[in-house]
Amino acid sequence: MKKFLALILFFLTFILKAAAQESIDYAALNQTVKEHLINLININTAQPEPEEIYAARYIYKVLNKNKINWDIYRTEKPRANLIAVLKADKSAAEKNPQEALIVTAHLDTSDVQGSFWTIPPTKAMLKDGRIYGLGSTDAKNYAAVNLTILTWLKQNNIKLNRDIIFLFTADEENGSDKGIKFLYDKYPKKIKAGFAINEGGGIIRNGGKEIMFVEAASKMYMDILLTAYGEGSHSATPGQSNAIYKLSQALSKIEAYKLPLHITPFTVNFLKQIYPLQDEDAKTTISIFLNSKDDDQRRQAARIISEDPFFKTQLTDTISPTIINSGAEANVVAPEAYATLNCRLLPDSVPHNFFAGLASLFENDDGIKLTILEQPQFPFPQPDPYNNNALFRAIENAVWQTISEDTLTVAGLSPASSESEFLRRHNVITYGIGPRMEKDGGGPHQADENISEESLFEQLKLTLAIILNFARIKEEDIAEAQKNQE
Repeated sequence: MKKFLALILFFLTFILKAAAQESIDYAALNQTVKEHLINLININTAQPEPEEIYAARYIYKVLNKNKINWDIYRTEKPRANLIAVLKADKSAAEKNPQEALIVTAHLDTSDVQGSFWTIPPTKAMLKDGRIYGLGSTDAKNYAAVNLTILTWLKQNNIKLNRDIIFLFTADEENGSDKGIKFLYDKYPKKIKAGFAINEGGGIIRNGGKEIMFVEAASKMYMDILLTAYGEGSHSATPGQSNAIYKLSQALSKIEAYKLPLHITPFTVNFLKQIYPLQDEDAKTTISIFLNSKDDDQRRQAARIISEDPFFKTQLTDTISPTIINSGAEANVVAPEAYATLNCRLLPDSVPHNFFAGLASLFENDDGIKLTILEQPQFPFPQPDPYNNNALFRAIENAVWQTISEDTLTVAGLSPASSESEFLRRHNVITYGIGPRMEKDGGGPHQADENISEESLFEQLKLTLAIILNFARIKEEDIAEAQKNQE
């Protein structure tokens, strides 16, 4: 009987996929999303002065052609946030009112850092089936996908059971003060919603299997300034204490600092989900970590797990020196040297305790000072380890429909920050999705950033399927809407 049911399910899946292919012209959508991404890459919106208005202008011209209303909100003329809303069908909304869904993407990119690029960062290039350019994976690909879906829904007069709010925001790469944070401060009613889809996830390979990593939580962002003091002098007659040497020694001490492992229920649930995909050694290690009553054994297992850079981010807070500076002239020994420490804390870490532990490394050293530059805002949204809600189920079904029936959908913790923090802070259930996460470089914030045309198309199909699932739009609904358009 089980085999018979499995056979029926297989043929049903095949029929549904074939029917969707007939009603949705994916070839046209694929061409459109590539055009949008190329055009957006060619608009320079790099920090520190991104001027997102030019990308927003491109978007609203597309919306105007499709008779879609939009509004722009900005803290200053060049810093634009664009909102376009597709309203729910009145009859559907009256019968079964649903909270709005936000679909968001930011228009700014990281700084160009052009000296590390081998191609012009803000001039899109197509080569060997890949699209190169700043923002191709963070996050102009999301903007291109969302714009393509927005216009497709409008063109086909798809009847929605809930409002869908499409956000194209400013300033995400610099803290969102001029973006989504500004919108919530000044125009909260414009983005009132219950659910949201954002960046942050993607398809990864683990244990020889594919996993759809869905970002369901993020770590807290904290910047600390490390200052080293020495003797200022002429470089020809150096003093006994050089601030740069002291800074180097302090950084070495931080590098050797063993941050305590911190086990959250969310991480435990994540490891349980990926357990079946691991080889025998990894299964043994995870099993000891999850089940052993011996604290020393558990800590040892956690140390082994954290040898993987990604898994390490799930088990402990992290510290990364990112900016170092001292002096301005080659023949002068500056009396001070500085390093910025970018720290990412687990959601239930206590920032004060984290800072105190770091400061204790230098409690007897008057030549070293630590200062908090930016600390997390509280209350920080805590992750739900179970994620059994309508949007997560819609994502699971979309993965099954567009990627593979064998792909496991797992909710995880992102090491990076995003606008999702602000959405969750306003009680919006938010998940991050995205394209395949490749290990060969060219990803977010890297030189020669690029995305394969295949991955972009896959991201488009996945996002569209999520929205259709979540809005309960069936195949016959699409066919009927298209028939009425003719």
